[in-house]
Amino acid sequence: MAQTHCSRVFEQRELTPCSSEATHVKCTAPEGEGPAMARGLAVMFSGARLRQARAEVQPGGLSAEELAKRVGASKAQILAYEHGQRVPDPPRIRRLAEALGVRPLELANQAGMAYWQLADLRRANGLRASDLCRELELNPHSYRRLETTGLSPESRYGMAVRLAGTLGVSVQVLERHIANVPGVRQRLDRVRELLSTLVDTHLAPGCADVPEPEDEVVKAVAAHYARSAPTVARILQQQIMALREMHHRQATEAATAHYGVTSEDQDRARRRMQNEAVRIHQSIVTLPQRMDAFFRAQLSPHGWETLGQLHIARSSKAALTAAQNTLPHAPSLVPFIQPASIQAGAGRTAPYMLSRDGQHHYAAFKPWYDALYPWVQESLRQFEAQLEAGEPPSHAWLRHCFAQSQTVLFSFDGVLCRLFADNVRSVSGHLTQAAHSLQLGTAPGGTADPVAVLRSVVDQGSPEQIRELDGILTSYETEAARRAEPLPGAAQLLGVLSRGPWRIAVVTDHASAAVQTFLTHLRPDTGDAPNLVDVFGRPTDPRLMKPNPHAVSLATSVLGGDRSRTVLIGESLADALAAQAAGVQFIGVASQRSQARRLKQAGAANVVETLATLIAAISRINGTRS
Repeated sequence: MAQTHCSRVFEQRELTPCSSEATHVKCTAPEGEGPAMARGLAVMFSGARLRQARAEVQPGGLSAEELAKRVGASKAQILAYEHGQRVPDPPRIRRLAEALGVRPLELANQAGMAYWQLADLRRANGLRASDLCRELELNPHSYRRLETTGLSPESRYGMAVRLAGTLGVSVQVLERHIANVPGVRQRLDRVRELLSTLVDTHLAPGCADVPEPEDEVVKAVAAHYARSAPTVARILQQQIMALREMHHRQATEAATAHYGVTSEDQDRARRRMQNEAVRIHQSIVTLPQRMDAFFRAQLSPHGWETLGQLHIARSSKAALTAAQNTLPHAPSLVPFIQPASIQAGAGRTAPYMLSRDGQHHYAAFKPWYDALYPWVQESLRQFEAQLEAGEPPSHAWLRHCFAQSQTVLFSFDGVLCRLFADNVRSVSGHLTQAAHSLQLGTAPGGTADPVAVLRSVVDQGSPEQIRELDGILTSYETEAARRAEPLPGAAQLLGVLSRGPWRIAVVTDHASAAVQTFLTHLRPDTGDAPNLVDVFGRPTDPRLMKPNPHAVSLATSVLGGDRSRTVLIGESLADALAAQAAGVQFIGVASQRSQARRLKQAGAANVVETLATLIAAISRINGTRS
């Protein structure tokens, strides 16, 4: 515990200079030098490597004076760094590395790197704790907990993956540094005792039980990992079943070793029995560390599905291209993915493939993911079957997307209809005049979008004025909805969705009354579909309109869906950005290439030219289920 306490004080010193002296550095050190961190950085930072990098950066080298100018230091400071008399702080290390065209780690003394803890690796990368808080979107308490105990928030998927990418190391290297943290070792020692008891109990002869969330040992293990008991129980259930299978194989080999027909059969069985015993021992001994590493790197259901698709598609160019469609929604996959060595077509992004880190993660933890996300396992089976059947990759991905989704959300204008059609400028003009009559100023030149008119004045008027203008816009929208013609495929799309298991809703910046009016006259084509479609119209506060994720998040919450199993179909950049911010998948509808390109750049997992493509994918799912 003493070591853990010292680590915390050390971090406080890093953020707040202390009054004591550190090796070679006084607390009155100039800007760019780290009195509070000198003990750690003095061991890690290498003046000799700095001098070597300065000599090699360009023909003839770079003078200490010129380097000092580039990093905002003095020549004396640079020379002091090189002679070990002063130690640069993390930001200065980073500036030195940038000026010399090297990675910050290349300025470190790596002789003792095997003993570094996570904090050491961070500092050697020229980063402060606050830098990683911003990069990982963690509060200081959560990051300090990660650095001193190895625990990451349960709600933050892929934390180790993101951290490794930020620090420029593989996940496996990162885990070795985390394993050096005293707080991690102490915590895992306690977990090891608990798991030893649990394994002995459930592997006892005649025991057929599996760990349950209500078991006290499971609860205690879950507390040490800062995870829920059901999550830990599912992993332990899978692990116990796997160990029982291994014991069964060992017993089978033992029987052959004793009663085999020939001595050669007996010898081979004896070797296999011994190998199985080693595997059983390794599986049990490494279980605490493996669970610890898994919880730090655990991907979301969507991230795991993408990793699985890339694994399945690893030998197919077309399949790799299809699998990469999900990548905009899974930034935590880097460094599990890397660009594939496949030439991309004109105007297309090169597809991705699994990196060595990704392959290792997939192989090591697939059984646990299958236990935690069984619906993803089924989706991946379907993906593989569709690829084998030769279905176009984009269609296969759409079918996967809808097959695993619980909730389908629609934008309104541009997907189901063109609300104002050719009258949009006229309506905008009338609404602008109404705004002026309410003493609300609009942007010079105006806008062709009536909703944008309302958005532009929201910060100028009183709530009463905004409500009055909103009411005027609602009347225009409702009247237009009575005459609006559905876009090709809109009625059919709502129809096929209404015959499936999905929860359906329209999420729009237009008035709910207008959407309801439009849906009512769709009834002849969609049967009871309008009664099955919820509507989340323009919020009372127009500032919450898209791209704010408010409406998308509200719809997902009210309908009781999981965000990772929700898809929004839309045609605007605001739709794409709202979906991304809300954490749901987005499918764009764009008839023009320029629009499709913008939607993909904004994070669209897939873009279709017409609704017919979606109808075909959903119809095939309905046909399979029926």
